[in-house]
Parts: sequence; C-alpha cells; structure tokens
Amino acid sequence: MRRHVFSFVAALALVGCAGQITSDDDGSGGDDDDPAACVATRSYIGFGGDALEASRPQLAAGADRMRLKPFGALATEYQRALALTTFDTRAYAATFGRPPARWFLEPAASANTVYAAFALAFDACTQHTGVDARYAEAPSLANADPICRDLALRAWHRDAADDEAAACVTYAVDQTNPADDPRRRWAYACAAVLGASGFLAY
Repeated sequence: MRRHVFSFVAALALVGCAGQITSDDDGSGGDDDDPAACVATRSYIGFGGDALEASRPQLAAGADRMRLKPFGALATEYQRALALTTFDTRAYAATFGRPPARWFLEPAASANTVYAAFALAFDACTQHTGVDARYAEAPSLANADPICRDLALRAWHRDAADDEAAACVTYAVDQTNPADDPRRRWAYACAAVLGASGFLAY
C-alpha cells in the first residue's frame, strides 16, 4: 500500500476582535517601530463585572493564518483549481465535519480528514488528468517541473518555491508506479499538491 505524505496545518486559536491592523513601520527597519496590533473598539462587561474580552489571547497580526477551509468553501475549490465543470464532494461531507445549515464550526484536522483530503483530491485530479493532453506522457524530469508549477499556482494562488516544485517532481517521477497509466501517475502528483496546506488552508 503506497503511503502518501503531505503537509496539513491547522490553526488552534481563534481571535475575534474588531478594528484595523496598523503599524508605524516606515520602511526604515528601525528598532522603534511598533508592531502591528489588532485594536479592539468596544468592551463588554459580563454579569460578574469582568470585561468579556479580558481573557482573549493577544496574538500577533497574521497569527490566525493557515486555518482549514470550511467544507462549504472547499467543495467548490476543486472545481476552480482543476477547471472541472462539476465535482461531487457530498460523500465526504461528514468526514470533513460539515456543520448544520446556518451554523459555523471551525474545521479541525484529524487522521480521517488527512486521508479524505487526499482521496477527494485524487478523485478530482483523475477527472482533470483524464482530459488534458499534457498528462498522456509519463512523468519525467523534462515535463514534471512545469506541470507541478502549474498545478501549484492553480491550487495555492502563488508560485511554488523551488524546493516545493522539486518535491512534486520527485514524487511524480520516482514515487509513482511506472506500471500505472501516465494519467493515473499524474493524478497522484496532482492530489499531493491539492492535499497540501496551501490548498486546504487559508
């Protein structure tokens, strides 16, 4: 059984404050620059006389990044990234903890969601690689780099770093089964890209 390893990062803390992220940084790089801060605009006093926000953790600006995408948003991301007309994700809704209607639950990573994310991505990637002529040729050092970079840009909204592209190339060329159909091998590589935190989190 082939083992698929990919990055899956989840944020553990929520910060709920109103305000504007501001900084006095003038680009000079001096030590007297104030760090960006989330400025609360209103205080609420509870029944015990304590401010409700008193125990709120103080986190640096940007610390709430890499939160898992809610299933409702993730369901359409496969269509966007792979240019699929339709893609049915309903079979995985329970695994990803889809909340009831008009309710929100912060998604959390688990062994089930890690496995399901790869399985779901492989299903979507199989559709994608099945129609594009680029995937008719087996992965090689010559063709894998541009394809991996294209998949990463589609999925992550940014260019892949050289080491990220190299990891994708190595996976596609050396860690997929040469006996498999080329389109299936590309689907595995595609699923590894869509199984990464750059796609599953925001």
